[in-house]
Amino acid sequence: MLLTTGVAFALAPIIAVSLVLADLTLGRVRLPRLRLFGVVLQYLFNDSVEVLLAPLLWVLAGFGTRIGSRASQRRHARVQRWSIDVLARRADQLLGLRIEVDGTDALRPAPAIVLSRHVSLADASLPVLLYGPDIGYDARGVIMAEMLADPGFDLLYGRLGSVFINRDRSAAAQLAIRQLGEGLDDRSVAVICPEGRLFRPDALERAMARLDESDPVRAERLRVLRHVLPPRPGGVLSLLDGAPDADVVIVAHAGFESIPSVTELSRRAPLDQAIRASVWRVPRSQIPEDPEGRVKWLDDEWLRLDRWVEAQLAEVDSSPPPHQAPPDIG
Repeated sequence: MLLTTGVAFALAPIIAVSLVLADLTLGRVRLPRLRLFGVVLQYLFNDSVEVLLAPLLWVLAGFGTRIGSRASQRRHARVQRWSIDVLARRADQLLGLRIEVDGTDALRPAPAIVLSRHVSLADASLPVLLYGPDIGYDARGVIMAEMLADPGFDLLYGRLGSVFINRDRSAAAQLAIRQLGEGLDDRSVAVICPEGRLFRPDALERAMARLDESDPVRAERLRVLRHVLPPRPGGVLSLLDGAPDADVVIVAHAGFESIPSVTELSRRAPLDQAIRASVWRVPRSQIPEDPEGRVKWLDDEWLRLDRWVEAQLAEVDSSPPPHQAPPDIG
C-alpha cells in the first residue's frame, strides 16, 4: 500500500494529463475520470496514514497489551472518523456525492444494531459516516474477509472490534458476530448489511430461486421485493442474541444504485442527484424473542425498506432534470 501510494503520487501529473485527454476525447468535459482519480489518491493517502500510525497506536497501547482499552479505542476511532470524513468531503467536492439524511435522531442512543442496505461499494461506509464526529460512537462492522487485503481495514477496523467473516456462514462466523454484539457498550454500535452482498437484479432472481427451494413461506412473503435482496437472518440473529438490550437502527438509502461500480462512476461523475438516506429505530421491546418471529420481523423491515426505496426512485424519476452546471475543467 505504501509503495502504491508513493508511485501514484509520483506519477500523478502524468496520469492526470492522460485522464484529461481521455475524457475530452470522449466528449466528457466534466472530466469524470480525473475527478475519480483525485478521490483514489485521497483513499491511498488515508490508507497509508492509517498504516503508518498503526505501530504508534500499538506502542501507546502498551505494545499491544491494552489495545482493547477505552483510551486505545478512542485513539483508533478518531483516526477512523478522520479518514472517512475526509474521504466523504473529497467525494462530495469531486464526484458530487452528496448525502441528504432524514431521521438522524434515531441514531441515538447506543448500544444499537445497525442494519444497512447494500447496493454499492460506496455505501459501505455510510453508517460509520452517520455516527461520525457529531455523535462520536464507535461503529464496529461485520465485514467480508476479502477486505483484509486492505491493510488499513485490517489494522484499524480489526482493532476497533469489527469482525471479518467468510461467506460460508459457518458456526465460527456466527460466534464471532455474537461476540461482537456482546462487546457493545453505551458508546458503540454494530453494523451489518443483512443482504450479504451487493444488490443486483440478477442476484435478486438467484436469491429468490434459492429461497423458493429452501423456505417457500419466506419466498412468498418476500416475492414483492424489487430493490433489495432477501435479508440473511443468521448474522442479525447472532447480534440480537449477543446484545439483548440493543435497539435496532435501519439505514435506508437511494441513489447509490446509479453508481454500482467504479467503471460507472468514471463515466458519470460528478453526480447531479444527491443520495437520499432515512434512518428509523425499532425499540427492542418490539422485536420478538423467538427465532421464527425475529425472521418475520426482519423480513417486514426489509419490505418496508424496499417500499421506501421504490418511493424515492419514483420521486427522482418524476422530477424535472437537474440544472446542468457549466463545464468544469479545473
